[in-house]
Amino acid sequence: MTVDAYAGVRRRKQTPWTVKFGDAFASKLIAVGGIGTIAAIMLVVLVLLGTAWPLFQSPPTPQWRTFAGPSFKHVGLDEHELILWGVDSSGKLSVFATAAGEPLVEYPSPESDERKVTATHLSIDRSTLVLGFSDGSYQVAEIGFKYDLLNAADLPPDVKVTDAEPIAVRDGQVYQRFDGTSVRRTQIVAPEWSAPKSLGSAAVTMIDYLGTSSPTAQQSKSHVVAIVGEELAFGTISRKKAPIGKKFTESLAVTRCQLNSRNAKGGPLSLTLLNGEDHAVVAWPNGTLDRFALAGESPQLVESASGLIGGGELTASAPLLARQTLLCGDDSGRVIGWNILRAKETNEVATSQTSTADGFQLVPAHELLLSKLPIRSISSSQKNHMASIVDSAGETSLVFVTTNDVLLSTINPLGEKTQLTTFDPGDDVLVASSDGKLAITPLKIAHPESSFSTFFGSVWYEGYANPQYVWQSSAGTEKAESKLSLMPLVFGTLKATLYAMLVSVPLALMAAIYTSEFLSASARARVKPVVEMMASLPSVVLGFVAALVIAPLLQSHLLSVLTAVVVVPFSFVLAGHLWNLLPLDKIVRWERARLFALIACLPVSLWLTSRIAPVLEGLLFEGDLVNWINSGSGSAVGGWILVLVPLNCCLVAFLMLGPLAEWTRVIAGRCTPRGFAVYSLLRLMLASVLIVVLAWLLALLLTSIGLDARGSMFGSYQDRNALLVGIALGFCVIPIIYTISDDALQAVPKQLRSASLGCGATPWQTTMRVVVPSAMSGLFSAIMIGLGRAVGETMVVLMAAGNTPVMDWNPFNGFRTLSATLATELPEAAKGSTHFRTLFLAALLLFVLTLIANTIAEFVRIRFRKRASQL
Repeated sequence: MTVDAYAGVRRRKQTPWTVKFGDAFASKLIAVGGIGTIAAIMLVVLVLLGTAWPLFQSPPTPQWRTFAGPSFKHVGLDEHELILWGVDSSGKLSVFATAAGEPLVEYPSPESDERKVTATHLSIDRSTLVLGFSDGSYQVAEIGFKYDLLNAADLPPDVKVTDAEPIAVRDGQVYQRFDGTSVRRTQIVAPEWSAPKSLGSAAVTMIDYLGTSSPTAQQSKSHVVAIVGEELAFGTISRKKAPIGKKFTESLAVTRCQLNSRNAKGGPLSLTLLNGEDHAVVAWPNGTLDRFALAGESPQLVESASGLIGGGELTASAPLLARQTLLCGDDSGRVIGWNILRAKETNEVATSQTSTADGFQLVPAHELLLSKLPIRSISSSQKNHMASIVDSAGETSLVFVTTNDVLLSTINPLGEKTQLTTFDPGDDVLVASSDGKLAITPLKIAHPESSFSTFFGSVWYEGYANPQYVWQSSAGTEKAESKLSLMPLVFGTLKATLYAMLVSVPLALMAAIYTSEFLSASARARVKPVVEMMASLPSVVLGFVAALVIAPLLQSHLLSVLTAVVVVPFSFVLAGHLWNLLPLDKIVRWERARLFALIACLPVSLWLTSRIAPVLEGLLFEGDLVNWINSGSGSAVGGWILVLVPLNCCLVAFLMLGPLAEWTRVIAGRCTPRGFAVYSLLRLMLASVLIVVLAWLLALLLTSIGLDARGSMFGSYQDRNALLVGIALGFCVIPIIYTISDDALQAVPKQLRSASLGCGATPWQTTMRVVVPSAMSGLFSAIMIGLGRAVGETMVVLMAAGNTPVMDWNPFNGFRTLSATLATELPEAAKGSTHFRTLFLAALLLFVLTLIANTIAEFVRIRFRKRASQL
């Protein structure tokens, strides 16, 4: 339909189909884009959650199977769970195929009619077997396996392995088909017993052995400790390769001391080497733990501690993998983990004694109450700090000792006859042994060290004096505990954000207020794009500049920087008061020059700082602030002044703007403009003197009572520290906060400004009491967006923070953030490992922290908007 328009041009009254199509297409495209954005975010969350979820999954119920076998004192498996072997009380080694429980081969014991086996010991990694004999000697043998990869054509004629039956046993060897074509042949290596070595003339009733290096090394030492009659014998075996040839020579040096005769009734329960070869602990059934120091010329009994809580008897004892924790189980179902720590580090730990001859103490670091029945056996994992604990009813509990978490509890089919349990090298199989039977079950405990307490609780790690939050994903040895607490990373993220916001928020907001409310439109049009261009600088460049340029300058001019924090703002405030002293006609005439006068304050204040800082450094910090912090020498007054001056400034500002504001208003109403300007200047000078004097007096008081800021607020100075990160990261955040804040201030209606000025308010009063409250929702959004940028920043904190995961508010110390940890460790983490999944959990936590911050920001922004709408 067409009609004549007023101008005489015939126009269509219906919307063209192209416009309709464009509108429909645009609306659909926007909807798809919005839904796609939400779906992409949710997909990221699902990927993070799906990768981290296995860390908290419970293991499935074990499926046991049993087969006949002799009574063993020690049991072990090969790494592929194909061969199971056991050693009886006579030292005879029996080998079985685990698939069918079929006996393979037996190796006789080295005992004879003249000497009988009286003690046995198997290393935690199930690779070294030690036998003690009735004549006071001992022998050692290595338990090893031989693996061969074969093609199907190379198999013996009578060996048939298929996909349906992948395992076959022939002539003491086990053949296993894997990956479709290859076959692995596994057999145990016949043990070769070492020559007998004598530890004394009486029978060896208990023995422990520790090999400290590879048997092929040019020079190595091993250690053996044994109870020989009424004595404790400690032997050091030195093994050296001859200069000519390939022969090795061994020498045994033995030292002895008497056992504690008060505990001799019934014989000892266990003998264990702990903390390497430095200590030996004898556990007695009555609950006494006798610790012998082995570092001297001869073993020395230095401590007798009670290993029981609430009385009873000890029924089982065994060390964990790294031999720094001794687990002791009693007849009430309780298991206590004992660590050996320096006595000076155990002030906050309840111990049985207050002092020992060697300065160490046995400390109960872990406690587990598993059942009400006596503990029968304890066995350590070969892979981590997991242990298998069996009570007298046969209930088998798998616990991760470091975090005191019970991973799995099950009744094994051997029941109350269970004598011991053991793990395979990969913790994939658990074996239980009784008199005449063996039981075996697969295990699926992929991440035993992961739990809520691991990631967010304080954990008592071996070698630490108390429970702590520690992130240490790698270690020098395979026996070290994994330390995966996320709290140091969360703390580092919050610390970086705090210092960055302390630097960026005041500068960005004040700059936005000045350019929006006091700067001319033409000058603002030039200044704002320049500030916004700062956001385009790559963060890696800023981190590089911070680490290589700013860090050395900050270290050499530390007090100048700290002094400038006070002197520069004071110079601007002082310049404003001096400007008000000018005659009114000159103030109006020189209005355009005010900006240049303020800009000139910056170099002048920096010049004053460079002159004041060396004087203060000489008076308060012995001429070098960094050395004063690190050395701990000199008076503590200067450190307290550094802390108290900014606090006093905030206190005085609060008093001026709060309780004393009404008094100032009354005086302003009674004075002329020039008189009030003089009053304001005198008030500023008096407040400045009061700040300094009060800080000095309080510093003297705190120092006189023995307090030092270097022990609480300041630590050692590191060139990569929080102050450096605050400067560099604040530079990244300032453009974002400034731009959004300026736009929010500009969005305030001009009518509000005009109304305020028309009522007689000054431009500053109009800004602070009308414009800023109206724009508060936008200002708060700007701060929160800057906060999100600071939380997720990676390269600046990676290069300038030092990457030390410590929980310390010290501004001169380093830290590590969640984002920096992801950047440095994720590329090297093994896929599917606990470390790998923990990093995904850290990424999820970073996402949640940002989500919480943005959610809180949105609620606050809505509240401010409602209040602003009432103006």
